[in-house]
Amino acid sequence: MPPRRQNRSEDSYIYQDILPAFEEYGYPSRSDTQNLKIKSIRIRIGSRYFYPDVVYYADDVPVLLVEAKKEGKSKRNAEEQAKSYIHNFPIEQHSRDGRPPQYAAVTIGRRIFFYRFEREQNKYGGIINRLVEQATILTFQELRHRYGLVVRKPAIDSYTFKVVFYELVAAFDTLNKREVTPQIVLKTVNLIYEFLKDPVGYVTCKPYTDLGRHPHIQMMIRSIMSQYDWSLLTPDIALKFRGIVLRAFQGSKSLNQYITPWPVVEFMAELAELKEQDKVLDFECGSGGFLAAALTKGVPIANLKGIDVADLPYYVSKLFLALYANIQGSDIETKIPVLHDNGLFFHGDDWDVVISNPAGGWKYDCYDELGDISKVYENLERDLNADGKDDPASEYYFSIQQAIRSAKIGGRICLVLPEGFFSNSTADFLRRYVAKHCRVKAIISLPSGVFRVGSTTRYVDSGVRSSSQKMSILFAEKIREVVDGEGLDIAAGKLKYPVFLAAIRKPEDARTRRGWLKGALQQVLDAYGEWKGGTS
Repeated sequence: MPPRRQNRSEDSYIYQDILPAFEEYGYPSRSDTQNLKIKSIRIRIGSRYFYPDVVYYADDVPVLLVEAKKEGKSKRNAEEQAKSYIHNFPIEQHSRDGRPPQYAAVTIGRRIFFYRFEREQNKYGGIINRLVEQATILTFQELRHRYGLVVRKPAIDSYTFKVVFYELVAAFDTLNKREVTPQIVLKTVNLIYEFLKDPVGYVTCKPYTDLGRHPHIQMMIRSIMSQYDWSLLTPDIALKFRGIVLRAFQGSKSLNQYITPWPVVEFMAELAELKEQDKVLDFECGSGGFLAAALTKGVPIANLKGIDVADLPYYVSKLFLALYANIQGSDIETKIPVLHDNGLFFHGDDWDVVISNPAGGWKYDCYDELGDISKVYENLERDLNADGKDDPASEYYFSIQQAIRSAKIGGRICLVLPEGFFSNSTADFLRRYVAKHCRVKAIISLPSGVFRVGSTTRYVDSGVRSSSQKMSILFAEKIREVVDGEGLDIAAGKLKYPVFLAAIRKPEDARTRRGWLKGALQQVLDAYGEWKGGTS
């Protein structure tokens, strides 16, 4: 491209450089003579008349005055000129709301500096005008919002949310690999999260600011987020979000996360008999599904607590609940009960319901990334069967301990556990630990392939892997407090009570029959209700 001629006229500079630059931010095009005034507004200053280079309008209100200077000119002089124009702006003839523009921009060459015009009174009673430089260039849509001149936009729904989400994913894929990695999903989730906290100020926060070297991508993001009205979020949007984002969870040794299908979440919430007055804990909350299910049962959000130590599930669960319960603004930090913490630390022992799909790793912190095993042992026992030997430091073992310790006497515990818990000889001491402190109410075996293992997924429309591991649901009531070092001896007579058992088989046409799992789980619930009625 040949170098630009330095002796171009000022008008050429405005038309060829400045107006196209502002059009990228959504400002009116050169053909929109109603909302774009170029050197056509006469301003009297003293005995002389001046014409500002550009004034943008919205609904007959002047919203932005632009003073354009070619490369090498003084920025300070341009600021003083713009400030003088605003101070003397002929509002009677050129402003519907009786105010001059409240924002100004100065351009030096192709650089844009953005300002807010402010007036204040000094100690002598005089008026001081000043331009306060802004951290970012406001889009035309954002500027209209500042003036209260908001165009009615369509409300975001589950379909448009999916479109927005994948557009943001594409924007964060700065290397254009078309690969939806957990890192890109985490940035996308955080961007939406920051936007819901502050639809204007999100541009001063990460991950938006991480794209400082990609201003065109930043503009793309702002255009994406401003398309819709986000004021009325719904559970449908939250469930769509959950379905989209779960594929990014890593089925790795470090996270070992098996994603709980929504029909199983709903089933466990029914099985656990959630009530409005319950205090509910999910100490490894993943995407926040069980917390959302508790909300549908009328449990107030103040009675919930979710915990996750990993960044991605933590932010996913917070955003999921924000979307589900339509929590926005400052409330998004204070009213969403999800902690970025280790769920195996002490988080209270008075919970009415402990419900979770806990980690199943056979070694705790196998990559030694957390370095907090000593703090875990402040809460949990090393030697459950009191044989003088430490039990394996396993997430799997720790999670069962944590669930039982966290529930109060009479509290309900509902967990997803590997099938081996109920049969393997290595898990015998865990079964005795549960039996000593709980009354088991129900065990429901699920077919393999129900749980999906999150993984790095190439191309946004590709599927997720199913786990071949068979899992079961344990439902129990805590009947006895835990006493450290007591061992696992149990009086045989205490184990003689009925337990509801069920096994679900996957139909041969499961891949083509939608809703089969929900229907099968409902049959189990119905049978459990009849069984419970007959044994009470």
